[in-house]
Amino acid sequence: MTLPKRIVIWGVALLSAIVLAVIGESRLGRSVLVGDQTGAPIKTADLDRRKIVDAQLAPYSALGKFDGTMACTAAIVLDPRIIVTSGHCITERDGSIRKSNLSFRPGYQAGTDLGRFEATVWVVGSKQHFKRQSVHEASQDWALLVLDRAPKGVQPLLLSHYSSEASRSRERQFLMPAYSNDIGNAEVLSIDPACSIRDLIWGVLVHDCRARYGSSGAPLLMRDGSRYAVLGIHTGSMFASDADGRVARFVGYRAIGSWMFADALLELSHQLNGEASHVGNSATY
Repeated sequence: MTLPKRIVIWGVALLSAIVLAVIGESRLGRSVLVGDQTGAPIKTADLDRRKIVDAQLAPYSALGKFDGTMACTAAIVLDPRIIVTSGHCITERDGSIRKSNLSFRPGYQAGTDLGRFEATVWVVGSKQHFKRQSVHEASQDWALLVLDRAPKGVQPLLLSHYSSEASRSRERQFLMPAYSNDIGNAEVLSIDPACSIRDLIWGVLVHDCRARYGSSGAPLLMRDGSRYAVLGIHTGSMFASDADGRVARFVGYRAIGSWMFADALLELSHQLNGEASHVGNSATY
């Protein structure tokens, strides 16, 4: 992937199109800006590519609407009581972590769902700061939460062990289900059925799955036998900027690779099942 001179990483959390910070130089000698996703272009062809699916059928029943500091998407992974979403979905404007009034509705579709579940934060990748976000924060924009009970009849998604290099060879073989507000006003679950991983920049995957507000936390899925595995979770957009820092063009979307939260996820799964774990303890918020 040939990158422009400057890259902008835009998160989906903010509502105003404000560039927030200039972050260092990469191995390619290019800088990063952190901001929001409001400028991501949408074309008719992009909308046509997304398809509405039955949210209450597998594997989509493992997805749900997550209500935190904003409306997001979350997924049940490995264990029926564990959900994964973006860290900024539980972050308040002052950078603090919301610890109450967090809920998850699996299989949500036009007002119906498979139940409403209370969620408790177990660990976050790193605190997310809306006023000034570092590259480290952008690459650690994930959170694991524990549900108050296991949804009945829902099979958790698997955790992918593919590396970023291996995933790039699987052209058009990923799909991303999300509650995106440009499709049915986020009242239905829709998927981009044929996505690709384009690159790995500053620890985040660059992908081309179509996303808008409500898509934060949506999993990038790949088929694993008769089931699906999570390669990463969508968190925001990337734009090119010129030498003066003005946004020039859309480059792609970003996702946190599953390897960033795999150890914490395995540790939590072992704890919930009363099993001994050899995984190092995860640092909570």
